[in-house]
Amino acid sequence: MPKQIIIIRASLVCGSMIVIDSNEAAENSRLVKSLEKVVEAAVRPLPAGDYLIIGREKNALIERKTIMDFLNSLKGRLWDQLAILKEFEGEKMIILEGYLGLYRKRGWKEVSILALMDRIVNEWCVPIIPTPDIKGTMTYLVWKNKSLGEVAEFREYPLRLKRKDMKPEEQALYVLEGLCGHETAKSLLTHFRTLRNVFAALDPAVPTAVEELRKIKVGGKRIPENTLRKMLTVANTVFQKIDAGEGEKEGG
Repeated sequence: MPKQIIIIRASLVCGSMIVIDSNEAAENSRLVKSLEKVVEAAVRPLPAGDYLIIGREKNALIERKTIMDFLNSLKGRLWDQLAILKEFEGEKMIILEGYLGLYRKRGWKEVSILALMDRIVNEWCVPIIPTPDIKGTMTYLVWKNKSLGEVAEFREYPLRLKRKDMKPEEQALYVLEGLCGHETAKSLLTHFRTLRNVFAALDPAVPTAVEELRKIKVGGKRIPENTLRKMLTVANTVFQKIDAGEGEKEGG
């Protein structure tokens, strides 16, 4: 499935920045509060990973898993997550938090677990960083954030997770889902057939087209009005170059 591009804007005088996925932040509020005391941090929805560390020269995308999360995901979603991590243009890694010997107590076959970890590191080229607990995870995140250096000037940081071999249909979905989400984008393209037709329907000068948008259903429900308003606003906004002054104003 094509993934969205998320743009994180940073305008920092010194220090790098850690962007924490909103779901991760909701589940680990204590860790987030601790990080905010010692580093520049922001909570945003990330299409992949739990932590995005923005540095001066390069960025790092980190997936955090407890031992039980890791074991339970080996037969499913971990491999999808690895496929996305691999496409990230920067450092990527998995933090493995907790006592690794737990797999023995749970009856997992040791050689299978170790072989899969070897495959992650050597075939997928995603390092595994072990930490004993959440405190160790925080220590690593703070160190990694510092090691990536200072953000000396205003920049934009795209988290690019697009496959290079997309078909035109996938590319169209990829473009549109950044505006309204994956399922809504699929419904719109199914109804209107092409991106051109979708954007024609976002012309406020054609009220009948806008009304047609309101009739489209996603999962049995009509598209929310706030989503439609956002689409109309974005599609009809005149682009203006963003400079450092604007970035600082937004960040404040």
